[in-house]
Amino acid sequence: MTSNPRTETRVRLTTSGFVTLSGVIAPRWLARLERALEEALARPSPLGQQFARGGGAFHSDLFLSASFPAFREFTAESDLAAIVAEATGLAKVVLFCDELLVKEPGTSLQTPWHHDYTYWPIAGEDIYSVWIPLDRVCHQTGALEFVQGSHRWGQRYHPKNFDTGADRVTANDEQPVPDVDRDIAPADRAIAELEVGDCVLFHGRTLHRAAGNSSAAQRRRAIVVRLVGPDVRYDPRPRTLPLIWAPRLAPGQRLADDPLFPTLWPTARQV
Repeated sequence: MTSNPRTETRVRLTTSGFVTLSGVIAPRWLARLERALEEALARPSPLGQQFARGGGAFHSDLFLSASFPAFREFTAESDLAAIVAEATGLAKVVLFCDELLVKEPGTSLQTPWHHDYTYWPIAGEDIYSVWIPLDRVCHQTGALEFVQGSHRWGQRYHPKNFDTGADRVTANDEQPVPDVDRDIAPADRAIAELEVGDCVLFHGRTLHRAAGNSSAAQRRRAIVVRLVGPDVRYDPRPRTLPLIWAPRLAPGQRLADDPLFPTLWPTARQV
């Protein structure tokens, strides 16, 4: 009996909270993303940040599709949303935001253990991140490390500031992030080392971190696309990351009801 790659991918994602997808980003899109990322670094938005202190640089910027046509075209026209729909089983894939995360060579700052779920003013089960490297990434240059199965723990953890590692509280039911290095066995953690063209898809509740970039010459450039299902709702709370525009949504209303969060899959021609 032959295996079903689609079923295997869903099982791995459901079990581990993340899955590596090899060679799924086409070279033509990678070339466009690389050019667009350099343009975005040169012209950061008001939400752009530089986290590193005392050596190197760790750049972040949010809602790239709002400012740069190449990112907007990638999310709307590439196969990414269809790939995520196949991997997750979602009937509809909605764009929440896209961002860049760049660790330059010699950046010692580590990204702390965290999950993405509580950083955003949204709520729901089907919240996913797709982390797309534009350089080969290994542990030395800042590959993501995951706690396998942590998305099933049923916890909401305080977001952590990337520059200081300090907690910030967005809701009363949040808990401090556990001491993963002390309490979680190495066998229950996994590092996603990726080639250009690969990506890693992970659930919004999956705990993860990234080392600094200790390479003397290799950059670690990545685009992260945040995709959600049709039932994810607007959940404004204090100290979540800001949106680049004010949505016309009432608390509890679905993101898919606002054109600021477009449906990427299925497209109009597929309905």
